[in-house]
Amino acid sequence: RDSRLETMNLTLTSTAILLFATMGNTKAFSQPSGIWATYKETLKEKGAMDIERDIVIEAISVGAGSSIEDSIREDDKQGTVTKIIHFQRHGQGYHNLLGDVNRALGVDIDIDESDPSKNPFTKPEIQDSPLTFKGREEASAQRIGAATLRPEVVIVSPLHRAVQTALISFQDHLHNGVPFVAHEGCREQLGLLTCNKALPLSQTKADFPQVDFSNCIAGEDDSLWNEKPNEREHPVSEANRAFTFLTEFVMSRPEKEMAIVCHSAWLFSVCNAVIDCGGDEGLESWFGTGEIRSLKVSFRKK
Repeated sequence: RDSRLETMNLTLTSTAILLFATMGNTKAFSQPSGIWATYKETLKEKGAMDIERDIVIEAISVGAGSSIEDSIREDDKQGTVTKIIHFQRHGQGYHNLLGDVNRALGVDIDIDESDPSKNPFTKPEIQDSPLTFKGREEASAQRIGAATLRPEVVIVSPLHRAVQTALISFQDHLHNGVPFVAHEGCREQLGLLTCNKALPLSQTKADFPQVDFSNCIAGEDDSLWNEKPNEREHPVSEANRAFTFLTEFVMSRPEKEMAIVCHSAWLFSVCNAVIDCGGDEGLESWFGTGEIRSLKVSFRKK
């Protein structure tokens, strides 16, 4: 852990210097980032939005604290499984900060490049990138709203920034005995990007003893990320992984209301290629850091 802190500090020192050079350029830090602005077209081109599935998943937006138990019961009678899911993107991570700084300096980032000088998300210093101070503030800012929700379980990606965000935003639920469960199915894109490579599972378990990691199978060397370490997970593979997670893990759980704290590209894929959000741009658009959206999600077999 000491060597990880040392390399992170070196990266932060470099980032601080770059930040002073870009403080006046506020447009460079807008959401979503330019890298992902055309990601929906990428999903279409790669075939992720044209997959025929045996279970249809549909979603509509619901307000925080909405009482729709009667609607859920009616759906269940008709053979449709319905859940209230509060999706949250993690707060700002160090990889987000590095990306923002590079773009503010006019660096053209190639997200598929393995050279860290051209793609900061492959820097070894940011493996399993944690939250920045701003990221912690973003997660904390969501606490009051999250406290009005009623999740019976909080499901988290096992990557540190997602677990940190969940433990901050949903801490009132943790104190009230709501279980926190990690699952690989909602982690960010696998392969290439070092920021998405998990730290050894034993370290993560030691850092977050409040979370149940029994569903995590990647082990000490992140076998999932290492299946194709030189390329990003294909959009179809990511969509299929998300579909399997939703239909085999989420759908079968007994809880009717839950929170899922995860990542931006995964969420964008889910809301555009896996779940039919009915063209609602408020649901299909890119999640901001720390943002929570509450959806009524219905699962119906064809």
